[in-house]
Amino acid sequence: MNIYSWLKDNAQHRPDKICIRYKDQEITFTQLYRLTSALGGSLKRAGIKRGDHVTIVLPNVPEFIISYMGIIGIGAVVTPVNPSFTSRELGHILRDSDSKAIIMESSGFETYRDIQDQCPQDIVITTGEKGNFSEWVTQEGDGIIEDMAQDDTAVMIYSSGLTGYPMGAMLTQRNLDHNSDLVRLCLNGDHTDTALTLIPCFHSFSASANMLSMLRLGGTVHLMKKLDFKELHHILENGGITLICAVPTLFYGLIYHPDMQDIDYGRIKALIAGGSALSIDIYNEFRQRFNADIRQGYGITEASPVCAVNNVHVKNKPESIGPCVPGVEARVVDDDDKTLAQGETGEILFKGPNIMKGYYNKPRETQEVIKDGWLYTGDLGYMDEDGYIYITGYKKDMIITSGFNVYCQEVVNVLNSIPGVQDSAISALPDLMRGAIVKAYVVANNPDLTENEVKKSARKMLASYKTPRKVVFVESIPRDENGRVRIGELDAQQ
Repeated sequence: MNIYSWLKDNAQHRPDKICIRYKDQEITFTQLYRLTSALGGSLKRAGIKRGDHVTIVLPNVPEFIISYMGIIGIGAVVTPVNPSFTSRELGHILRDSDSKAIIMESSGFETYRDIQDQCPQDIVITTGEKGNFSEWVTQEGDGIIEDMAQDDTAVMIYSSGLTGYPMGAMLTQRNLDHNSDLVRLCLNGDHTDTALTLIPCFHSFSASANMLSMLRLGGTVHLMKKLDFKELHHILENGGITLICAVPTLFYGLIYHPDMQDIDYGRIKALIAGGSALSIDIYNEFRQRFNADIRQGYGITEASPVCAVNNVHVKNKPESIGPCVPGVEARVVDDDDKTLAQGETGEILFKGPNIMKGYYNKPRETQEVIKDGWLYTGDLGYMDEDGYIYITGYKKDMIITSGFNVYCQEVVNVLNSIPGVQDSAISALPDLMRGAIVKAYVVANNPDLTENEVKKSARKMLASYKTPRKVVFVESIPRDENGRVRIGELDAQQ
């Protein structure tokens, strides 16, 4: 099997159907099939083989989808990366993934130039006016689809970071095949749908719910590179949007931005919130203002990512993440792996065709999170009598901000490397719009060190969403016997 076959089928059966909209640009399934085939053929001629890793560092632009599907079509592995990553973050992924090629915007090339000597790529492709991407999609491809096994890796997304550095979660053809069908099974999606694609496609939630689902069903992916409320208003009024799968931050903006007050959401088939917890305040305010229901779901990159959702076939319980999606089962266990009863809080586990193959070159770390086929999520919660799941907290040392995971150890490692910092810790500061923001506690051995200097130094090494937005100086970092930071005592020092 190869999920690339969806493009071939849709090019045959819906040749003139628009599959990608981006600003004033429209691409049909026939055109997408030709472009992906051409790119795949060019990559093969340049030496990219089945199983090779190709890194994509692109925002929501058509070249992302062309690259993603063209790479998968020839049996290579897509490694998507957030374009806001710093040279340090990108360098780690390029080295750890054994990447053979990189595709990125020419405007962001400086990020790679800074590390090019440490992790040279055999192939460098750039998009934009000054880029060479067009040269790679000029020649006609041979249209050959590499036949893959179900458990062959198709995409590798860097996730986790409990050790201070992200690890490559290997998602298989079967994983993506399962998750891409959930829009049909859970939201009654079909070829008539158009998915607002504002969450970046390098994020597993958007890749599955917005991009792959539409490419499979024969629908339309409406790309937005960044949030612009005037553009968003035009799209929601005139773009035929039927599905919105987004992070809670967007719904907050839809409620309060003055340009968004006259939208009729009655035309939308489903409004899905994922990536981080949906505040009941946001849910209630949206429902009151627009008479429309937001349905919360849950995903984790290691599960491709969707595991549960308040789907359209069941009662919506907005404070829950819903029941499991088809084919997936869940358990809640205590620290001794004993399954807990309904209503009892413990770690949430999932099992099904969506669970990743493992972490790339990390067998020990893989065995720690996948046991007997069950994925240990590190999320805490409970199940009710109807099988709905409720998230109550995190067992893992992590903060979710605007739908992005921030692993505390990675940020602490960076903070501790800053001259003048002796020790540090971070915590989540509640924020209605973003869910949470990163707050840092710093023990300084330089009395002249300032909050702005810490932020500026951290930003050179961390993506903006990981960088602390608030820094407070403390005398010491109190820890328990297991080395965990006692946040309550830290706050008392202020």
